[in-house]
Amino acid sequence: MKCISSATLLALTLSSSLAFASDNYSVDSEASSISFATIKKSYIVEPATISGIEGSVDASGKFTVTAPLSSISTGIPIRNQRLNDLFFDSKKFPMLKVEGQVSMQDLDKSGALLQQSIPATVTLFGNTKEVTLDMNMIKDDDNIFAFTYKPVVISAATFGIPEANLKAVSETVGNIDISSTVPVNVSLVFKEK
Repeated sequence: MKCISSATLLALTLSSSLAFASDNYSVDSEASSISFATIKKSYIVEPATISGIEGSVDASGKFTVTAPLSSISTGIPIRNQRLNDLFFDSKKFPMLKVEGQVSMQDLDKSGALLQQSIPATVTLFGNTKEVTLDMNMIKDDDNIFAFTYKPVVISAATFGIPEANLKAVSETVGNIDISSTVPVNVSLVFKEK
């Protein structure tokens, strides 16, 4: 569940890194996602995705990406609801936001793979923290593709999500141990405006 927060934050940051130096691009929401995995009982991995991502990157490389936590999908509706209501308190903190600046000077080489470690600020649960996103980026004629080449590991405590929130979720499944740290991956497509 905490993975979700981290995953969401990471995903937003990564998407902004896809911008091209001379144009403005916006996130293709249908083709973009943030994924993470919660881990319970130390070895059971449960994947989740966040969709509905929006954002843009301008010619200078400045980017902003947002994602609604209500879009979290684990494949099990009751689990989605518990994550939103008990863990993320998404009625009070509905969005994940990622902002930063990406170096775009090498993205003008059509089809060339560019790797960047991108510093970004992530806002989740009302708290803003700095996160580094390790991204692969490729630009073709009208699109920029950005995806993590290394997952971002995020802890719920980093964003001030109380231990009590995780405990509340755990209680709904028989007090099973759930990790408060999760790996997050981002896959973003930006289309030229």
